Amino acid sequence: MATTRRQLITATGLGLLGAGLAPGLGQAAWAGGTSGSSSSAGAGSGTASGGTGSGAGGFGALRKAGPELALPPGFSYRSFGAAGSRMSDGLATPLAHDGQALFATAGRDTVVLLRNHEIDTDLPGITRRSIGRKAAYDRAAPAGVTSSRYDLAAGRLRESFLVLNGTLVNCNGSPTPWGSWLSCEETVDGIDAGYEKPHGYVFEVPANARGPVDPVPLRAMGRFEHECAPVDPATGIVYLTEDNGDPGDGLYRFLPARPGKLAAGGRLQMLAVRGEPTYDTETGQRVGQKLPVTWVDIANPDPSDAELFPGSVYSQGRARGGARFIGLEGAEWAGGALTFVASESGDAGQGQVWRYQPTGRDTGVLTLLYESRSAGVLNQPDGVTVGPHGGVLMTEDGDGEDEDGGDNYLRLLTASGRIVDVAKVIAPLDLHYWEAEDFPEPGAIGASELAGPRFTADGRHLFVNLQYPGLTLVITGPWGALV
Repeated sequence: MATTRRQLITATGLGLLGAGLAPGLGQAAWAGGTSGSSSSAGAGSGTASGGTGSGAGGFGALRKAGPELALPPGFSYRSFGAAGSRMSDGLATPLAHDGQALFATAGRDTVVLLRNHEIDTDLPGITRRSIGRKAAYDRAAPAGVTSSRYDLAAGRLRESFLVLNGTLVNCNGSPTPWGSWLSCEETVDGIDAGYEKPHGYVFEVPANARGPVDPVPLRAMGRFEHECAPVDPATGIVYLTEDNGDPGDGLYRFLPARPGKLAAGGRLQMLAVRGEPTYDTETGQRVGQKLPVTWVDIANPDPSDAELFPGSVYSQGRARGGARFIGLEGAEWAGGALTFVASESGDAGQGQVWRYQPTGRDTGVLTLLYESRSAGVLNQPDGVTVGPHGGVLMTEDGDGEDEDGGDNYLRLLTASGRIVDVAKVIAPLDLHYWEAEDFPEPGAIGASELAGPRFTADGRHLFVNLQYPGLTLVITGPWGALV
């Protein structure tokens, strides 16, 4: 999720939306394709102590709002950017919509959306060929990033185009304070797997890009299975999550040699718990417990054996006492702290929500905010955003794509520590078509995951993706009315 040079906000006319907006945080929870279509609810919730996700006590019971989603009363959504729809540059919109970020423009009602496409060659219809031939990092790699200009007032897409080309499995990422998108590859495949180039890097895309940028892998930020890369605007430090899982995952930070100019290099480090080397966070944790943090250096962030040993960077950190997580995915910097999720951790294996608060240049405190006891309450959180209304909004990557008949929700961890259902995916997903290796027999039906939740700065519009086959949804409603 990083591949070009820094573009200043003042020079581009583009500013980050929705970052650092968290007036309700730091309180109770932290102590413990086309122009678009419109749909609305005819118009749940679990709790921290358990529940069924029925919707009680939240925004209200979820009701069908359109072919893709069920929403609470008073909420509605529009859709645009369907996979396969023609973009302004003549290319077809890629499939597998994932992480994304919003940027303001000079026009008050127009936003720029930079969106990842998590494409691998095991998806149906995908070949070893880049989306376009222009400025491809790897002509055999089919993923990348697209840019969309969306008119909030009119509720429609104005234009869209490819801006990063020839990358692989662009899963999540993060915006920067200087107006760019850090797009992260969640794979370390490369030459041995038949590609032209090694993968497993972060690339940077300026928000004002209107065509494919020069794709520069930020090697000093590590070669591993990346997820997110949020930036602390006060220091320029980049925090990185890893989602490999075998033998574990690390939480990293990148200390840039020149803040805001990531291609100039820097130092990669892994989080460790002070006084408890190789601490394991997967199970046996207590909500509210505060763990003192330090950081250990990664000597070789771009190891030559990464394709053979995807955990090569992680193993370096563990050898120096780094902490072990499982399934680190979504992360966001807001309110002076890093909020992130460990999707498959916890005693029930259903996910944890963590906060890291720096206390000095090389020290900090790690706190477990929430741990799911049941898939019916929170089923392996993935994408996260800290909303302007308070709380942590999370997508799920759970049973919907793993089991016939599973569900995927959009859920909110409130400032009081409750989990509230915000949306449910109701569009059926043919698991045999999308995941034939796991579902060899026809007839297995599940639900796509949601991905890339991002609020506009005023908190009125939530952009989120239906990953398969690929569609961007814009949800509006009484976001501040949570009871």
